Amino acid sequence: MPTYPNEAFPAEATTLALNGQTDVATGLPYVARGVNANSQPSYEVQFNRRQERQNGILGALRQGMVVDEGSLNIGVYPIAYTLGATRKSFDGATGVAVADDTTRKVYIDSSNALQVAASYPGGVTSYLPLATIVAASGTLTIQDDRVMTIFTV
Repeated sequence: MPTYPNEAFPAEATTLALNGQTDVATGLPYVARGVNANSQPSYEVQFNRRQERQNGILGALRQGMVVDEGSLNIGVYPIAYTLGATRKSFDGATGVAVADDTTRKVYIDSSNALQVAASYPGGVTSYLPLATIVAASGTLTIQDDRVMTIFTV
């Protein structure tokens, strides 16, 4: 069973010192204390600017993500990836049915086709793992398996 750390939040004084600063690693600004609807630019503008930049950063991480579309259907976001030293891209998918009361593995095979199967193929270099899906009583639980490829050397 994995062990997850219990990360502490920074002290209040440390957090307050971030007022109006920009995080160097991400380029994301912290909205300064006192900013409101009458400020120039307004709180809404400052917050939305930050969200837009944050969404751009997160967009890359959304590639290949399997999501629940409801009614036992899944969708997959488009992804650019490398398989067997070959650059490929998958255009995404929507409305892919998953049978109820099953566990399925979702992956892209060496032909660049989306597969929903009972297990992953044997050769770990012949496919791109995306997710494990458990369908039970009309509800989907999705485990993101893309992390299996993030830390590959």
